[in-house]
Amino acid sequence: MMTSGLRTDAHAEAKPGLRDWLAVGIGVGRQADPEGPRPLRRFPANSYFWVGVLFGCLYWVLESIIHVAFFREGTLESQLLSSDPHEVWKRMLVAGLLVLFSLYAQHGINVQRRTEDALSTSEKKYRTLIEKALNPVILFDSAGRIRETNDAVLRFLETSRETIATTSMYELIASAEVSETQANGSEAPVLGQVEADFSINGKTKTLLLNIVPLGLSGSDPELFFAIGQDFTDRKKMERDLRLAHADLNQIFQTASSAMRVIDHDFNVLKINDGFAQLSGISSEAAIGSKCYQVFAGDRCATDDCPLTQIISGRREVEYEISKKRKDGSEVSCLLTARPFVDSDGKAVAMVESFKEITELTHIQEELRTERDKLRNILFQQYEGVCILRQDYTIEYQNAAMRAELGDCLGLPCHAAFRGSDQPCESCFMLEALATSELRRFECDARDGRIFEHTYTPFLDVNHEQKVVVYRRDITEDKASRTAAIHSEQLAAVGELAAGVAHEINNPMNGIINYAQMLINRERDRREIKEIGHRIVKEGERVATIVASLLSFARRGAHGKIVANIDELINESLTLVGAQLRKDAISLEVDVPPDLPSVVCVPQEIEQVFLNLLNNARYALNQRYPGGDADKILRIEAHEIEGIDGPHVRVSFRDNGTGIPPEAVSRVMNPFFSTKPKGEGTGLGLSISQDLVRKNAGAISIESRLGQFTSVNVDLPEVMM
Repeated sequence: MMTSGLRTDAHAEAKPGLRDWLAVGIGVGRQADPEGPRPLRRFPANSYFWVGVLFGCLYWVLESIIHVAFFREGTLESQLLSSDPHEVWKRMLVAGLLVLFSLYAQHGINVQRRTEDALSTSEKKYRTLIEKALNPVILFDSAGRIRETNDAVLRFLETSRETIATTSMYELIASAEVSETQANGSEAPVLGQVEADFSINGKTKTLLLNIVPLGLSGSDPELFFAIGQDFTDRKKMERDLRLAHADLNQIFQTASSAMRVIDHDFNVLKINDGFAQLSGISSEAAIGSKCYQVFAGDRCATDDCPLTQIISGRREVEYEISKKRKDGSEVSCLLTARPFVDSDGKAVAMVESFKEITELTHIQEELRTERDKLRNILFQQYEGVCILRQDYTIEYQNAAMRAELGDCLGLPCHAAFRGSDQPCESCFMLEALATSELRRFECDARDGRIFEHTYTPFLDVNHEQKVVVYRRDITEDKASRTAAIHSEQLAAVGELAAGVAHEINNPMNGIINYAQMLINRERDRREIKEIGHRIVKEGERVATIVASLLSFARRGAHGKIVANIDELINESLTLVGAQLRKDAISLEVDVPPDLPSVVCVPQEIEQVFLNLLNNARYALNQRYPGGDADKILRIEAHEIEGIDGPHVRVSFRDNGTGIPPEAVSRVMNPFFSTKPKGEGTGLGLSISQDLVRKNAGAISIESRLGQFTSVNVDLPEVMM
């Protein structure tokens, strides 16, 4: 129901129907019965002629009776049938007048009948038109009483005819929201158009009423027609249109690009804030001016003018252009022009957008310069450089690679490098792309040379993942490194020589003494037998030391085998045990007896252990030159779960001088050493790292300056 208050007072009196007021408006001057028009009595078309004849005959008889009764002029029969000529003429004249009068009355009544028929037909037409009209129609008087409404009013207000009948027109309009210019607050009706918003059942409806007087002269009270039109959808469309226009204007003004709208006569219709900032021209100065006068460019007044091309039918124009600001400076822009179409799809204007690319142009120029520099660098490299695509094909090669392998553009890398028609089983290029990390490996050429390939992934300008391959001949470097490793091994053997000599010297002295005792022959057979056993034991001790030294010296004589960590540690300690005891270093070894075996080259792992033991001994001697209770070297071994499966970790921890924090990440670099100049080659940890990696393991260092150093060696377990 509508929210307006409905009157329930003195409007219950009988009111004329709409058809009665229509009859009044047409001019008949009668009020019809509220229940409907009463049917007219119908007579034959010539009935009044015979009435006139009847009245003439009655007059004849009445005249005869009067002559007989009052004037005593003969009998009734004589008066009826044989009157004198004068009397007959007079009677016939009166009878004729009566007939003429009846004919005249007949004509008047026929005219009235036709008028009533026409009125009835017209009334039905207008009533049907009003009742069936889609627009609301309200008939009310000057007092505001609603006399009649059609169904459209009830549908709009969503109420019943009984409820609307008790409502004043003034109350109905007052309950709606109307503008001050439309409501005068008086009891007189507001003539003309009144737009009112009604709140009905929680929703707002808008009705445009056109109130006009009915135009009846002398009617009391004066009547008015209010013809309405439902503007609800139109108002909603107007609100949506205003909102859309506001949104569009906001988007236009806040667009990141500078924009302007130009009509077909080159007039600037609109600009946004971005255009004003870019051009330095205010909106007031730009709008209404010619486009070639505002932010002119080098293509104005030419066939390349974007407006000329848009008018000729192009749907989009885009190119780089140089434009001139208000202060005379030039700016490089990326111009995009598109037609501005109306609701019928007809191009009525053009929209231009500008994106400043001055800085981008400079960056592109710098990129081109850097690209040329990079190309020159790659081209002048002594080592081979190429670019690989994901399908293994070589996209670029420098002069060095072309000189070595010939023209390989378009060839697969495996065909160019290895002469194979199949990709490598373990492709480092694919690994580099998958991990987005650098990958490096060594490749043996067919002529015996060794090359190091470095794969560096990168994203090309076309967003395609590619790899730069740096191919370096390391044959001589490999030989030099092998010689360096051998030298390091010889140096380690030389360093062990003193300890081994001391270790062998003790059992050799025992052997000599026992032998002298046998020469003297002053002992009985039991004592001689015991001395013989001692000689054998000391000889076996010498043999063990010599065997350990020979095993270490024969590095690389065997491939990977299943080895026991406990045995590898004991072999290493056999070679340096005398030096540790000489330096008063306490040794703590914790190796579980059930520790799994590992797969490795024993001699290589022994060299790693010896390097770590010597480094720990040096650090402990630096911190504790003499004996000390904290001069401890601890060796532990236990299982861990590595990335590639279970491993055995061997940890060497000393309480020595430690390593500076900035040097921890560099101690494994070749020729880097924390020892004073002349006391170390800087190859020990580098060689140890290479050897551990060669045995599919890993090495890591944790240290704190002045407190400790712990080196972990992880080796893969034997998979059962």
